[in-house]
Amino acid sequence: MHVCRVGPGHAARQHPRRGPRSGCRDDQPGARRGGLVLGHDEEVNWPSRVFLSGQAVSLLGDGLAILAIPLLVLDLTASPLISALSAASTTLGYLAVGLPAGVLVDRLDAWRVLVAMDAARAAAFAALYLLWVTGAARLWVIMAIALAAGAASVFFETALVVVVKDLFPGRALIRANSALELARQAALVAGPAVVGVLAAAGELGAALLADAVTFVVSLVSLLAVRGQVPHPPRRAIGGWRALTADFRAGIGYLLSVRVLVIMTVVQIIVNLCLGTEKLLFFYARDTLGLGAAAVGAVIAAGGAGGVAGALSTSWLAARVGQMRLIVLAVAAAGLVIGSMSVTGSLAALAAANLAYLWAVTVASLANRSYRQLIVPRELLGRVTGTVRLLFLTADPVGVVIAGSLTAALGGPRPVFLGAGITVVVTAAAGWRAGLRRAGPAEPSR
Repeated sequence: MHVCRVGPGHAARQHPRRGPRSGCRDDQPGARRGGLVLGHDEEVNWPSRVFLSGQAVSLLGDGLAILAIPLLVLDLTASPLISALSAASTTLGYLAVGLPAGVLVDRLDAWRVLVAMDAARAAAFAALYLLWVTGAARLWVIMAIALAAGAASVFFETALVVVVKDLFPGRALIRANSALELARQAALVAGPAVVGVLAAAGELGAALLADAVTFVVSLVSLLAVRGQVPHPPRRAIGGWRALTADFRAGIGYLLSVRVLVIMTVVQIIVNLCLGTEKLLFFYARDTLGLGAAAVGAVIAAGGAGGVAGALSTSWLAARVGQMRLIVLAVAAAGLVIGSMSVTGSLAALAAANLAYLWAVTVASLANRSYRQLIVPRELLGRVTGTVRLLFLTADPVGVVIAGSLTAALGGPRPVFLGAGITVVVTAAAGWRAGLRRAGPAEPSR
């Protein structure tokens, strides 16, 4: 029997049919019975391509929805508040169902959750298309469908973390996450651009229909790899007591693992500080006096940084280790956002935003992959749902703090500097508090 070290104080969990869990490998990198091959020296196999391609198309759908739903709402109302709420449907979904989603994903078959949520989202956007084509759209109906689709996305994203862990063992996990993050970053650029062109041509409905099609493609890809995914026996959902007990077990596990506690606290503090990034539009236009085209160039540079981060994370993690990479990338993000306080030109601010989004993407990818590897599969949904909700809650709080400090101090420069220093200090404190003693993310024999 293999014994794999997954972090401080954790031994491998033995599955009754498939042997050791938590990312244990056979002799070849990326090889495990029931998993997909995504090794350094091996050709990516057909199921891997199908799964990752399907999810890339699904992420394009997410990118389309970012602008399509708010534009649809603006056709019905001129309210900026309602438009903003429609754009934040996934965020609102996390606040509403983030915690129960983790509990339910751990009780159900995660693959079946993905299939059901893709079907639900395809139906939701097909309904939006039909409402737009027939002229029967009503604001409350649009908002209800948008929020339902947002909630479905929460369940999907939570279950996806579990299924990716199942399909891509060991070192293949961070490469799979990097491929998905690359698709996500590309979708954030291409999706709104496509919707903008279609809307300008009076074809917003085509964007809604395309969104529905992307989720159908994702659904087909999931059905194609069904045989590669382990399907554990489903547990009864049970009553509130059972669900509450499951939630408490997830929280208890999270609090019992020192490395997870430190990582979570560090990221909450970092997310609070990085709310400062939302000042970038104000800083570029009002402080530096850049025009709209120049502001767009700064934001586009950040998108390029995100793509570069997705492309480089796997390579960097293999050379410096995932935990060291997390800390270094967080510190780099702090240094860069602090340096924004002294930028004075378009080129300098664009370069800083590129470096910032590169560092944030690397840190996020390495953090997520490490957590996927060391958390037992049966608890992964609950742990993922909990930490994502904590991180998500920290973002708007950080934005309010950054905006208030900017108003009080007469400008954003000291806010950027203070946030950068805090992030660097937090990374160093996390390293000293125990992250430097964390076990390798990739279990060894």
